[in-house]
Amino acid sequence: KYLRILPPLGLMYVSSIIKEHGHDCLIIDAVAENLSKKQVEKILKKYKADVIGFSLVVPTRSQVFDWAKYIKEKFRVPIIFGGYATLYYPEEIASNDFIDYVIIGSARKSLPKLLEALENNLEIDKIDGIAFKKDGKVIINYPKDFEDINSLPFPDRKSLNNNLYYSIISENRPYSVMITSSGCIYKCDFCPMGKFPYKEREVNKVVEEFEKCYKLGIKEIDIFDDNFLFNKERVKEICREIIRKGIKIKWTCRARVDSVDYETLKLMKEAGCRMIFYGIESGNEEILKREHKGITKQIIKEALEITKRAGLKTMGFFIIGHRGESRESIKETIQFACKLPLDYAQFFHMVVKPGTKLYEEIKKEMGYDYFSELLKGNIKMKKLPITWTKLNDKEIKRWVIKAYISFYFRKKHIPKLLKILCLVLKRWYNHITKGNSSLQNGHFASSK
Repeated sequence: KYLRILPPLGLMYVSSIIKEHGHDCLIIDAVAENLSKKQVEKILKKYKADVIGFSLVVPTRSQVFDWAKYIKEKFRVPIIFGGYATLYYPEEIASNDFIDYVIIGSARKSLPKLLEALENNLEIDKIDGIAFKKDGKVIINYPKDFEDINSLPFPDRKSLNNNLYYSIISENRPYSVMITSSGCIYKCDFCPMGKFPYKEREVNKVVEEFEKCYKLGIKEIDIFDDNFLFNKERVKEICREIIRKGIKIKWTCRARVDSVDYETLKLMKEAGCRMIFYGIESGNEEILKREHKGITKQIIKEALEITKRAGLKTMGFFIIGHRGESRESIKETIQFACKLPLDYAQFFHMVVKPGTKLYEEIKKEMGYDYFSELLKGNIKMKKLPITWTKLNDKEIKRWVIKAYISFYFRKKHIPKLLKILCLVLKRWYNHITKGNSSLQNGHFASSK
């Protein structure tokens, strides 16, 4: 939380969708604004919402459910849940008595139809993409197809104070985030995104959103596509249009190391790109093969060298605790990270996510679906057993700390480290002096 607070992009899309259909919408980001439950209650009383919605990802289940229960007790209005978790567990989420409706996946079509039905007391049984309770049973109407990403309106950034958002390595504010594509064609074992079809937004829509951000005074955009460089010709078109229109915004993006070439990166630099985040994951060749990354250490080295030659900064993402990970392979990863021309590195403890091959294996080991039982409230949140490596949780955490120390406690990185520590202390001080919020995402309220 003290390292970054990102704009709630999903709720920004929801707000635009709601307003597009003639309703009013208020986004409340309790984290960014450091709001307590009492403060949010006061805002909602003044707003007089007809419905209230929450965005959910599984790791934040306990905090978001706690807020939803509180809001439901104070306001006898329908509670709607959406977000990533609904794609896998709509029935479990809808089974909770304080949740009235669940939007499964995209809200583009289903949410306006649901709001219209609630407003006019119409039947909801035939609305695709929702889950709800009827006669004590959960009814699930799965969406019939994946939403066309180009049909979405632009996110509602005007309803937020964009100065509240930041990343620890962003250099400019106001700061925002963007997506220009969805899904992924790759099948890494630890990532669920490969299950969703890859879809691109049209070049003119991407550039128009950049232009809207520029006019709104936003100085930096973080593009959250899984691989912005998948279609390099499209990237070149976007960059040429940004340059032609004179849009002066700095931006960053994520890319695979096997997607880069000097010509494209140089054009990106000219169009305002300042840094690329690469998913490197490991410095061990066997682990890279086992996780189906489709890359080698040599490809990683060459990509980073090209990126630096193009004048762009680099950040590498690494995971500690892969399937079959050993102390030796972790040492190899840390040594590899320190040898690479990286400006920044992030080291993550392996996190098991629903929808991944790794989690399917863990379910078989445990004999039940942990996330399903958790969302239904049948069990309390706990750490999943680590069955894919001989290393235990505490040992993996120690190696993560050691990786950070090894990378950043080097002479050339000490100034960056001090800057990060100062910013973290500043955010921590602001947090404890202005209040305390435990909500990890945000929610929306809608009224006619």
